[in-house]
Amino acid sequence: MAYRCAAHKKASLSGGSVGAGAGGGRGYGGPDRISSLPDELLHHVLSFVTTPEAVRTSALSRRWVGVWKRVPRLHLLEGEATNVEHIPDHFDGILRRYAADVDIADLAITYHWDWPEVDGDRASAWAGFAARRVTGRFDLAVTSQVGRGGDDDAHAFLDLPCFERATEISLYSSGLAVRLPAALDAAGDGDFTRLTKLQMSELRFSDAGEGISGVVSRRCPSLECLELEHVAGVEALTLRSDSLQSLRLASVSRLRRLEVEAGNLRRMRVEYCFDETRSCRPWNGGGAAAVMRLSAPALEELGWEDACPDEVERIRLPTCLRELAVSELPSHIIRSIGQSDFSGADVLKLTSPMTATPTLDKRCAPCCMSNCNCHELLKWWDEDISLDSLEQLCVKHIWGECEGKKLIYFIMRNSKVLKKITVVFSRV
Repeated sequence: MAYRCAAHKKASLSGGSVGAGAGGGRGYGGPDRISSLPDELLHHVLSFVTTPEAVRTSALSRRWVGVWKRVPRLHLLEGEATNVEHIPDHFDGILRRYAADVDIADLAITYHWDWPEVDGDRASAWAGFAARRVTGRFDLAVTSQVGRGGDDDAHAFLDLPCFERATEISLYSSGLAVRLPAALDAAGDGDFTRLTKLQMSELRFSDAGEGISGVVSRRCPSLECLELEHVAGVEALTLRSDSLQSLRLASVSRLRRLEVEAGNLRRMRVEYCFDETRSCRPWNGGGAAAVMRLSAPALEELGWEDACPDEVERIRLPTCLRELAVSELPSHIIRSIGQSDFSGADVLKLTSPMTATPTLDKRCAPCCMSNCNCHELLKWWDEDISLDSLEQLCVKHIWGECEGKKLIYFIMRNSKVLKKITVVFSRV
């Protein structure tokens, strides 16, 4: 007789069964101890598997029927769906069957298939379900072909409701325009009361930025982090917040006005927002000027990889910057920021704009107009900047050997604990 394993051979010769010794159970698998666990533990166990796998546990026994409906984590991802022809309907069915009295700590819905199509109505319904049920993170990523033609019909919009209990929202809506709630509803509800982090990417607004400005400034009392990346339809962005600590704007196309008034803002990065605005403006100076208004006295890290706006209004400058990484701002703006106290800085990165003239004295970008404020002297060695804590200095691709030496000498003279210097001159 052939035996499947040593345990089966031993059990057969002794007249017993596998697992009968230690557990006292019957048959090969022994007793079903997992099914005897409390519901709370089963919900916790199922939170570590995919949602389709959790749903399929209903076929195990009557004990498991409906257990998945109370798991506080739901991830509806098209890559994990089994029936690709009816994925949106399958998602709707799971949401309808989920227990009505259970809060969801983590809900993610992603769908990027061309067929069957997901329009604005369905995406809005998913967002509405999340607004009622989610108490933690909500992640919605949908791609639609409906609104790509530019027609503002009813099916090309994703209407985002208020999330009074969610703490994090990540929204990706390619092909759909996003409409944010404009005012309080009849019941007096309408704030994102607990929201601390808001990420939006690959989407467009239809109101020139008025909606996102109003939501962040007046309806997110707890918002700490805001990220907008590859966002269209925002001509003016006005952010006034006492809670905001981190702000990142990347490829907010054709942004013409940026106003930031945040007393507790610690980190700010602006990448490729104003450069497209300036490149689209006629060379004769026509079109609206790009304007920035900055009031961030607590700012510790500033990263600017963008063109400089035509007008910069400095209301309240940072008082103690720790990291400054600048690649496009002209010297007079950097000098204004340089009035801050750098005595506590750990990292200080100052990268000047690309220049057409190989000298440190004159900074002129090849694409600048004749009246650009980049046309001015950059003699930092005459500035009163404290560098008492600077320990390492790295200067790369500097033009103008004589002027460069003056700048380096200035830093050495004003740095009391400088230990390492690295200098790389550009060859022209």
